[in-house]
Amino acid sequence: MKSILVVALLFLNYYCFSQLGSPSLYGEYDVFIDEEFNQNTYHKITFGSELTSFKFIAHEVDVSYYYGINSREKHFAEQTGPSTYDAYLNEHFEGFIWGFSPKLFYEEEGTRVVLIPKYHFGKIRAKGNFLDTDDVALEKVIKSKMYYWSFALGIEESKWSNNATYGFYLIYNGLNAGKALNQLDYSPQQFSNKNYNTRTVGLGIRISYNFKTRNQVI
Repeated sequence: MKSILVVALLFLNYYCFSQLGSPSLYGEYDVFIDEEFNQNTYHKITFGSELTSFKFIAHEVDVSYYYGINSREKHFAEQTGPSTYDAYLNEHFEGFIWGFSPKLFYEEEGTRVVLIPKYHFGKIRAKGNFLDTDDVALEKVIKSKMYYWSFALGIEESKWSNNATYGFYLIYNGLNAGKALNQLDYSPQQFSNKNYNTRTVGLGIRISYNFKTRNQVI
């Protein structure tokens, strides 16, 4: 009886693991629409891994680097004539954020339709640099912890390669860098405070690489 039980457990273990997809690594670039920043965008670069997949779910873990900058300037002059005073302010944020996701997908003939709800946590840094023609320079730094969700809907194609997968996504990003940026106060320097709120939508592109050729199992 014990032998039958051991054989049954070994068979179940083999069956379950034989259905798991092998791990893959990916790099992703996302651009988000936000009128408060230069070129009306801020950016994210991500490196991560799809740890494994089973039927309609895949588990992902990654780390992302965010960056966005807003440049402002003011010029003061008499009623006529050249500028007599110039002031410049650069406000930007950056940070590394971890992400974990149970990616859901429907796959047919090398094409996946995917929904990626992802939980993120990490820390961002907001930095302001002020400079004027009177050689006054001011720098302020604010750090803030981040906890938020993002949601991506997209298509992943693997039928063009035995190892590579290409993904294209529409993304809602719940990151609000305003928690740090809005604490940069330069009102004494005649720059009004911005009300940053970086929760927005964007587009992403991803390239994944699996070291085992497609249709192989672990």
